[in-house]
Amino acid sequence: MIEQAAPDSGDGSVGARSAARCRHFGWCGGCARQDVGYEEQVRMKESELRAVLGEHAAVLKPVVPSPSPWFYRNKMEFAFGFERAEQEGAPPAVALGLRRKGRFYGVVNLQECFLMCEAVPRVLAAAREWATEHGLPPYHLRRHQGLLRYVVMREGKRTRDLLVILVTAKPPDEGAFIALLADLAARLREIGVSSFLWSVTDRQADLAVGEIRRVLMGKPGFTEKLAGVTFDLSPYAFFQPNVELAERLIERSRVLLGEGWEMLVDLYSGVGGLSLALAGGAKRVIGIELEAAAVADATRNAASNGLASRCRFVAEDALTFLRRFSDYSFLGDRWAVLLDPPRAGMHPKMAAQVLRVAPPVVLYVSCNARKLAEDLGILKHAYRVDEITPYDFFPHTPHVEALAKLTRK
Repeated sequence: MIEQAAPDSGDGSVGARSAARCRHFGWCGGCARQDVGYEEQVRMKESELRAVLGEHAAVLKPVVPSPSPWFYRNKMEFAFGFERAEQEGAPPAVALGLRRKGRFYGVVNLQECFLMCEAVPRVLAAAREWATEHGLPPYHLRRHQGLLRYVVMREGKRTRDLLVILVTAKPPDEGAFIALLADLAARLREIGVSSFLWSVTDRQADLAVGEIRRVLMGKPGFTEKLAGVTFDLSPYAFFQPNVELAERLIERSRVLLGEGWEMLVDLYSGVGGLSLALAGGAKRVIGIELEAAAVADATRNAASNGLASRCRFVAEDALTFLRRFSDYSFLGDRWAVLLDPPRAGMHPKMAAQVLRVAPPVVLYVSCNARKLAEDLGILKHAYRVDEITPYDFFPHTPHVEALAKLTRK
């Protein structure tokens, strides 16, 4: 069920609707702090980080703000749902937007959004109108019935590639549905979408990921540029969500890492976003990534950027890799490690493995401050934490990215 936004409180306090730019703030789960001035948001994050990091807060640098707190994201996932019909007795209308704040099932039927790009409301309106005109039902998460599940949008901020993925359950008549998709492709082309894909999932879990069944328009992915490297990415590849700020993090990483390394080991390499951008500081780079599709992207992009001769990517679990290839003594002090784990953080045994192989320098990029503090508490027995610099990758949310440099004692 879709609900309207709460009325303005008018008192100017934190959470007051009058301070928010978006009409959906309060009900929508996309933003938690849009009603707080951006400078104050940054101050709040620094204070929260200091409290979480404890003894390591002594080397905490000021938060680097996002160049813009608006239209900064390069990926968003919008769910289909149901909205109460205006006329009594009529079937529920199609809703398309973000999940309700604090709710698993509800969808806020977005008419505006200031997080990704100005094309978002137009894309959502086109998909919503198309679904309504053709009588296509949203997928019901509790009954596991229906068809339409998600619209995923990805934008190349440097290239202006705009990719839309429609995620559905399996249609009863695939041929007839493909004909309807051609109509949606035409509508999306008119509003500036460069690529449109159809993805299918039969999983009951609420995930905006499926098997790509058809490329309706454009290419089967998108292109982005980051810190001098061009990335041709597959549709579901993970990439830094705030490209402008990611470039600033990479600039600082280059300074902290320096040059002349014999080997750089990236233990959560993904598509190579960090390792390819930092490859100039080492003779050899090896990236370890569990997801095979990300390894394929990284390998392809290493070749297209002229880095294949010294950058190699391996599909393997990072912990397994360290256990199997644990003797780097032949490199002496001429190798360094990059750690950029997912939000859940490193495997609990990873910190102990890093201590065992003992690289002279570790750059740790974290989007989970509590897990970072936990890992630093283990690594401090052999490493000095030189600095921790936070980056506000996610304005209007409590999340923050942090870059830490650790030097072996």
